[in-house]
Amino acid sequence: MKSIDMMLDVSCATRLDEPTQIAATLHLPDDMPDGTLHLVFALHGGGYRRIYWNPPFADESYRFAHWFADRGKAVLAIDMLGMGESSRPEPEDRLSLDIIAAAHAEALAQVVRSLNRSLNVTGIGHSMGGMVIIAQAAAHPAFDRVAVIGWANEPMILGDTDVATLQAGLIPSGYLPTPRKPMRALFYWPDVPQSLIDADEAHASMTPATLGRAALTPGIVHEASAQLAVPIQIVQSVMDTSPAPQNEVAYFKASPDIEVQILPEAAHCQNFASTRVQHWATLNDWIDRTN
Repeated sequence: MKSIDMMLDVSCATRLDEPTQIAATLHLPDDMPDGTLHLVFALHGGGYRRIYWNPPFADESYRFAHWFADRGKAVLAIDMLGMGESSRPEPEDRLSLDIIAAAHAEALAQVVRSLNRSLNVTGIGHSMGGMVIIAQAAAHPAFDRVAVIGWANEPMILGDTDVATLQAGLIPSGYLPTPRKPMRALFYWPDVPQSLIDADEAHASMTPATLGRAALTPGIVHEASAQLAVPIQIVQSVMDTSPAPQNEVAYFKASPDIEVQILPEAAHCQNFASTRVQHWATLNDWIDRTN
């Protein structure tokens, strides 16, 4: 696998009157396929950064991007605006879900142009990234399919932490840490090694309060979900955010093809579960079948 780090200027999309960049890594197969290239555009969740998809602190068996590149697919992972190495506009309250989605869409468009070849593009978002990928796909249609991983349109369950408590802890504006230790029971299945949990938490990112508020707002992307007229895969683990995963299907009213994947022996962070390869293989087969 060949990995290319880049900083993408998305100032034109945000119109924030300041330079705005998205940090991204493009993971390419060693043997590029002839014809159409499958490109997976991947958004991490709250408190994370793009290395969630290819963690340098874990062995190769935990690397989503490497696994997909070995199967001839490219993966474009970005740091969401305001997170990781991407720009953190100030004051933060100028951001909105729409602006963030537009920034991500512009980053994707720039990479698509640079590849200069036939592409088939899958958008995937994990957790808070699931909310953002839905908003992006509705406002900036560029995906042939969308996978919503660990995001619930149903009223969310958040392990031992309730929504009201998280809402009360939000600051009016700025960048805030995710309360990772209280979320461990939701994030990691009991068999995840403690050393991996410690390393994952050590690489946590700040999150814009804008996205924190949005993610805790009931129905925030219901309207956007109903607009997506592409195949949808809904992914939830047995320990995750949706109280009724099958009920998630009804929110995607325009989709011609909806599948639900329930990952066993896994919690919210599927990429760290012992069953992660089962998740990746199901996702990969779905991409191929809906081509």
